Amino acid sequence: MATRNPVDGGKTHTAQDGEAKPRLPHEHDQSSDSQKSGGDGKAPAVGRQALKDIERGLVDTDRAPLTDKVYNEKVKP
Repeated sequence: MATRNPVDGGKTHTAQDGEAKPRLPHEHDQSSDSQKSGGDGKAPAVGRQALKDIERGLVDTDRAPLTDKVYNEKVKP
């Protein structure tokens, strides 16, 4: 059960049987506190680094386009 506590700025907390539990990956990703870095209004550090890398001309090594192509051509009916 996710709850919102107005004191902590909307950070997601999970509880089960009345005990606090670590957040699941999707709860962390969807939580308001994971969408910004430190409340300073700036993009997360990983996003800023990605922008710097692209601006320096580094190539994205993501394999998703190739994986999607193989899946769509060979696996998907």
